[in-house]
Amino acid sequence: MSHDTYHGHCLCGAVSFEIEGPLTVPAACHCAMCRRWHGALGVYTSVPAARLKLTNSEQVVWYRSSNDAERGFCRTCGSKLFWRNVGSDGLDITMGVLDGPSNLQVSKHIWVAFKGDYYDIVDDLPQFSQSSAKAAPCAPAPAVGAPEKRQSHHGRCLCGAVDLTVNGKLRDISQCHCSQCRRWHGHAPAYSKAYWADITLNGGEHVRWYQSSDQARRGFCDRCGSSLFWERSGADAVSIPAGVFDAPVSPRQRHHIFVADKGDYYQIPDKLPQYPGSGGAALPF
Repeated sequence: MSHDTYHGHCLCGAVSFEIEGPLTVPAACHCAMCRRWHGALGVYTSVPAARLKLTNSEQVVWYRSSNDAERGFCRTCGSKLFWRNVGSDGLDITMGVLDGPSNLQVSKHIWVAFKGDYYDIVDDLPQFSQSSAKAAPCAPAPAVGAPEKRQSHHGRCLCGAVDLTVNGKLRDISQCHCSQCRRWHGHAPAYSKAYWADITLNGGEHVRWYQSSDQARRGFCDRCGSSLFWERSGADAVSIPAGVFDAPVSPRQRHHIFVADKGDYYQIPDKLPQYPGSGGAALPF
């Protein structure tokens, strides 16, 4: 494969594409919309749409997330694939769906004024309060403070068709770097966890489940594509991306798992424990 040709696909393989490069250096978006949709940061590269050859375009659902922009996801598995300005000839592609190696590196953080309250930005990359277009870098985002003790957390998908309330304990956060999670979310997700018995779910008829392995399934909103759940078969608890929840969020990120499988386009600069797989990374339930 040429260094100027890239390939990618969704988790189930229904959607695949080829891109004639080059690609722009990726940016990490911390806005609440991206975190709620992806269940992770939105980490995107960009390309003129004319240089992307897409198979099974009918499998891509486009959700109009604002007056000016729309987001594309696979209707079968829910993988987050694209972001574009309506009417633009450009296309943003989630880094997690690219086949590696990408030979790219995240270059900046954008929309940090809206970052989550459950993690820190600890690298030295430029930070921008909102978009970086025609803007100067801002002061680094402040460190996360002590968590507020809460017994109830409310969350929802991006379109609001599915919402949930956890009345009980939310587990602290584990960030997963496995290739399945990165391909499904578009980047490495930050998962909390709750017992099903503590969850009140509204709009459950809009949760579409995809069996991603023999051991687990993933749930996403069938309208907007937001990643909502990862559930091990037969378990009484379910993992929920922290970005789904309204602030303030009481859990804090505690470690990284499956780092042996991480993408080549980002670093893990914090001092939290890292585990090659999931072994030794136990958190309560």
